[in-house]
Amino acid sequence: MQNFLILAVVTLALGMGFFWYLAPTAQFPIVIDLNPLGTKTTPSMTFRVLGTGTHAAAVSTRKNYAAYSETDFAKLWGMAHGSDGTILPKVDFSKEYVIAVFTGQKSTGGHSIAVASVSDEGNVRTVAVTLTKPGEGCIVTQVLTNPYQIIAVPFSDSSLAHTDTEISPPCN
Repeated sequence: MQNFLILAVVTLALGMGFFWYLAPTAQFPIVIDLNPLGTKTTPSMTFRVLGTGTHAAAVSTRKNYAAYSETDFAKLWGMAHGSDGTILPKVDFSKEYVIAVFTGQKSTGGHSIAVASVSDEGNVRTVAVTLTKPGEGCIVTQVLTNPYQIIAVPFSDSSLAHTDTEISPPCN
């Protein structure tokens, strides 16, 4: 019994460590930078993270979604949370709408997804998505995961596009 208790405490500590190490940053500042050609890049806008997790209930493939109404947002929230009772955050759909990004099913832990930036250029809003996978030789949990992130962005009539960047940070 004592060995089981020690194992449970160690597992909990490791899980909390992975959570804090892999947790995405909630907001990104507006930045105007110069690219190598010397022209201005499109500034990123701030957005609110409404939810993030590793076990989406109903999305098993890499997908992005947008919800422009409370009804659609509730359906999207259910795709992420299922019936776990997590309360739907408040969104003023006259000023904002919701974007959700899902990695799809992964065979181990150590995977995550996060919106790195959202920017407008002309009539296109681009969502830059970062997909993180464990580096070679990293110790990960042997469990199926479905990472996701849900954000609220300022309302726009622009069409949506996305870019994906995959990273594999080294093991510590």
